[in-house]
Amino acid sequence: RLNRRKLLTASTTAGLAAAFGMPLLSNEAMAQAAGKEYVFLSIVTQVPFWVDYRNAMTDLEDLMGIKATFTGPLDFDTAAQARQLDELIARRPAGIMIFPGDPATLAPGVERAVAAGIPVTCCIGDIPDSPRSTFLGINGVQAGRVGGEMLAQAIGGKGKVILGTFPAPSTLERVEGYKQIFAEKYPDIEVVDVVNDKADPSYAPTAYLQAIQANPDIVGIGGTDGDSGKGAAIAVNEAGRKDIKIVAMDRNDDMLPYIEDGTIYGAVAQKSYLEIFLAFHMMHWQNTDALKV
Repeated sequence: RLNRRKLLTASTTAGLAAAFGMPLLSNEAMAQAAGKEYVFLSIVTQVPFWVDYRNAMTDLEDLMGIKATFTGPLDFDTAAQARQLDELIARRPAGIMIFPGDPATLAPGVERAVAAGIPVTCCIGDIPDSPRSTFLGINGVQAGRVGGEMLAQAIGGKGKVILGTFPAPSTLERVEGYKQIFAEKYPDIEVVDVVNDKADPSYAPTAYLQAIQANPDIVGIGGTDGDSGKGAAIAVNEAGRKDIKIVAMDRNDDMLPYIEDGTIYGAVAQKSYLEIFLAFHMMHWQNTDALKV
């Protein structure tokens, strides 16, 4: 009997070969993978957004025989993330996947990791000025444009809105995407505030409530991070403003009830499970030379 994760693992594994022409790991490569540690160094790790990544890592441990470790600062602490990267390099795992809080702060550490022979990949956000192997993730600007189009449809193409984010380059790109689509297609939509919700589930509702109180004539909220949706939903309920349309980002389990009851109009989501599934395989292919192209 397949559960959701087993079905997703099976379909993802088969789909790689069929859709992208990528080989599955050979028995020899699987043997070489056994016991190796691959690490996902993230940031704001306290948030529920990471559930799909954690599920994928658990499945990859079973599938590849590896040790998969998830770590990173609980909040948006870019200096702490850089220190943890140096600590990981000293530990010499088989590969490191990074969601960067600040690419410039992490780039020197990526240089050191690659120089030490450790493959590095990036997800969600990139570190382009570094020798990382690849970036796996969505286009942030395009994701913002999709969210902006959705919000514009929800509010009838006009009115004042606020946007929610936190200061990671990938989420700030989504803010730019919202602004782009409004400027190009919806000149009657005005962004009156950009709220820093700190990607903090406990702080986000307060941040959005204050923004609503400061801008009582808004008709919509566009969120660009995983905590913006629930935070905004709690805020509009507390303010008695369920007329405000909300477009969220991602599909956190604790946000889904607000979509079901109509408080959140909709959400833009990325293929989180697939990102890490591909990244860990790619790093292992680098280590074993198992991928021939």
